[in-house]
Formats: sequence, C-alpha cells, structure tokens
Amino acid sequence: MVKTEVAEAACPSCSPDEPTTHVILRHDGLVKCEECGFVHAVRIPKKKVLKVRVIVSRQGASSGEEIELDEDDVVHVGDELVVEHKDDEVSGVQVQSIEVKTKGRPEKAVARDIDTLWARTIDEVIVKIAVQKGAVTESVNYKVSGDHEFKVGDTVRMQGYEAVITSIKEREASHHRRLGKAVKAKDIKRVYSRSLTDAVRYGKRTGGVRKRPTGTVGKKGRGGS
Repeated sequence: MVKTEVAEAACPSCSPDEPTTHVILRHDGLVKCEECGFVHAVRIPKKKVLKVRVIVSRQGASSGEEIELDEDDVVHVGDELVVEHKDDEVSGVQVQSIEVKTKGRPEKAVARDIDTLWARTIDEVIVKIAVQKGAVTESVNYKVSGDHEFKVGDTVRMQGYEAVITSIKEREASHHRRLGKAVKAKDIKRVYSRSLTDAVRYGKRTGGVRKRPTGTVGKKGRGGS
C-alpha cells in the first residue's frame, strides 16, 4: 500500500504566516498544500526516531514491548500512549513510571534519556485528531474504545470543536479520503478534520454531514509522537 506522509508548513499561496497541513511528495522537501493544492519546497527537519522499551502490565501479567518516539519527545508520568504489540495489535497505555539511563525515576524525561517506560493498559485508545480552522490547525486527543469506528464525512464533537472528518490515516497503511470509509480507532494513525464552520462546503459537496456521538477529549498530549 502507498504511504502518505504529512508535515505542517506555511503555504506561500494561501497561508504565508500560519502552518497548514502538507502532503510530502519527496523527501528533499517538495510538498503539496492540502488547503489549496499549491506545490512548493520547504525545509523538513529530520528527527531521529528511537525505539523505547515499555513494560506493559495487564491484569497482573507483564510483557515487554517497544514504542517509537522522536528523540526530543518529552514523556511524563501519567501520559497516555499507544503501544503496538508483536501480534500487530495496539492498545492504549498510561505511563506509571519512567526509568532513565542513569537509573533515576523522574516525573518526566526526554526520549533520548529514557531506558524503560513502565505502563499499564487502559480500556480506551487515543486517536489524534488534527482540526483545521481557517489557517490554524490544532491537534487534540480523542479517547475512545479501540473498536469505535471513525468515518470520512462524519462529524465529531470535541471540547471547543465540532468538526467534519476529511480524511483518515491508518497505521502503516493508506490515507483514506473517500466519503463513508470507516476505520477502527485502534488502527488509526491520525484523523484529519475541519472545523464545521469551515467544512460546510465539504459536507454539501459530498452529500451532507452525518452526526456521531459525543466523545471524551483531552488536549494535546505532552509526550506523544
């Protein structure tokens, strides 16, 4: 399957002062603005991705897993992350303790300094939703059952937002834009949406916007990737 990578960058055509979501066409910096379609070059800083060991506790049993973090990501005790297991399943976990390479146990640490994360599973997974409102994009975390389905064209209600889903990026898979395409929360890398005020035109073009139940939402996570 074809992978689609995105980056946040200012667009010389429609948003020179605020970053918008761009599709990366080439890794030398050629990108396409998702807002207006303008193709241009930007500098994309390369971040080193680290695999950090995670000891996951579930109902008294523990297993060793890994999670990928950018080297400068900051992880806090209490942060909720998504762990991919060896059987390709994913689960939401909450960080209970952080062990750094110097063997200390701080309340927070930069990924490059972490030796092991100790975490417990939680019943919900966290779906990252990018909400576009005009030239501004904000990321929020949506806590929901792993089997909950998100559909392109549906509306989600979040704290401070009511937004229509415009596309869904699966983990290690496709970036779906077809109206009505459904993906389970546990399989989602990121959901892209527009604030309903700016998305009415999208709904009219594609046959209307369908409502979804209200979910529980937290603000942007402090230690996620």
